Amino acid sequence: MTTVEDIRIDSGWRLAADSVRGQRGAFARLLAWSFLQSVPVLFSGALVAQALDRGFLRGDFGTGALLLGTYAALVVIGGFGARQAMEPLATIVESMRFDLITRTVTASLRRAVHDEERVDGRNVEAATKHTDTLRMLVSQLLVVLRTAVFSLVFAIAGLFFLAPIVAWTAVAGSVLVAFVIVVTARGWQRRVRESLLAEERLSANAANTLLGLRDVIACGAAERAERDLSADVDTHARAALLVGRLVAGRVAIISIGGRLPLAVLLLAAPAAVAGGGLTPGELLGAATYLIGTLDPMLRSIVRLIGEIGLQLGVLFGRILEYSRPSTWVPPELTATSAGGALALRGVSFGYSASSERVLDRVDLDVEPGERLVVVGPSGAGKSTMANLLAGLDRPQQGEVLFGGTDVGSLEETALRRRLTLLPQEAYVFSGSVRENLAYLNPDATDAELESAVGAVGADELIAARGGIDGRIDAPNELSEGQKQLITLARAYACPADVVVLDEATCHLHPERERQVEEAFAATGRTLVIIAHRMSSAMRADRVALLHEGTLSVGTHEELRDESPLYADLIGYWNEV
Repeated sequence: MTTVEDIRIDSGWRLAADSVRGQRGAFARLLAWSFLQSVPVLFSGALVAQALDRGFLRGDFGTGALLLGTYAALVVIGGFGARQAMEPLATIVESMRFDLITRTVTASLRRAVHDEERVDGRNVEAATKHTDTLRMLVSQLLVVLRTAVFSLVFAIAGLFFLAPIVAWTAVAGSVLVAFVIVVTARGWQRRVRESLLAEERLSANAANTLLGLRDVIACGAAERAERDLSADVDTHARAALLVGRLVAGRVAIISIGGRLPLAVLLLAAPAAVAGGGLTPGELLGAATYLIGTLDPMLRSIVRLIGEIGLQLGVLFGRILEYSRPSTWVPPELTATSAGGALALRGVSFGYSASSERVLDRVDLDVEPGERLVVVGPSGAGKSTMANLLAGLDRPQQGEVLFGGTDVGSLEETALRRRLTLLPQEAYVFSGSVRENLAYLNPDATDAELESAVGAVGADELIAARGGIDGRIDAPNELSEGQKQLITLARAYACPADVVVLDEATCHLHPERERQVEEAFAATGRTLVIIAHRMSSAMRADRVALLHEGTLSVGTHEELRDESPLYADLIGYWNEV
């Protein structure tokens, strides 16, 4: 009968499969190198048998030594395969660990933020501990299992070549061991889970008791606390004892399965050798397969699958519980949101409760497709406003709306696809030109990337780097203006409906800056520009003047005629 725990463990294994789903290439490399590592097993018994029968027993030392030397060469080749297998093995294990920790921490934070669930730090610590344990166990599982299966198959194949009756006995013993593992698997998983839960309860209750020890003593509850902890210790001890008994009960049957073929070989050896059914070399070769490979590999497989493998199922099940998703469903980006409408409603923001407010009850509407330029004296808070519009900072009061929905309630990944902020500090990384340009839109075609490069005037720069297929190996050798051109092309190639440029063109020539702004505006996207030059304001649909926490909005001509501060900014810029 399938229980809830069985379903949870099965779901945990599905989680394990999901966490390494993207590592098919690494698994293929691991299997290939593991096959090469196991090749010496296939020929080990046969080469030993031939070395004895055709070489040493006939007095031909050279032939015997040559055959054993061949075996030694195969062992060296197998060692090379073992060395090469470490890289894909590490890739699989580390990617799994990263994925599981990311799932656990992200899910815990989302439940805390959106479901208002109390997140116990010890739960996160336990999940991290389980993940590190999984990393170690999966490493052990793959290290042994990747060669054990090949070696077991190769050893049985070699036995069929030398001594078929012994090979059939080996197959029967392997089937017996597999049967025992399958029959006891569910009970083992339940026992391990009960032991794990008992350990977690003991750890949590002991921590709570120690943290509140002063209050426990003050209330005269020391005996009660001791009694409760003793009960937890006893429960954990009983659970661990049951696991130990189950393991001990399986050892006898597994030992029989592993040693049965060797016993059959030893019992049949006198008659087989006397009757000519086996040569002394074939007898030694069969023993080599059994003692050197079959028995230790069978024991390794049993230990890994019967102990580590089942323990992994329990641990993955626990990680699945810790990483359960939040019940909160983020609002979808509607067609209105996709159009790029932004709004501030009574937004106030300061960097601390006692500091002066950068924005004070500010209202603003940015229409879809509009080009809005934000200007103001140095230190007025223009970059802060850009961060608020992009959802990177949250207002202390009021709302920032994207398509009528609070930016803070939108799912982060979906929001970043629709709204992009480009800061003054341009980020270019080592890699191909294509990787840099497609960073915000990995699905962009070469034609789209080349169109973006041409639109912002980065043709010559990209051509000098070898075109789209070129490389950027030393980003620090680029000038600040060149870095800005690359990041502007990157933003142009992304599918965002809203682009916020926070002085992202400040290192460009004024004419190049005009070209960039016109290029973005021509796409019909909403464009918010934190201006470095007043010429940007002259080209805008509307201008927002930020000063002392307040916002004045109008056309360039309206603000020039109505705002002395704006007129002063124009005059100062003209003088410069």
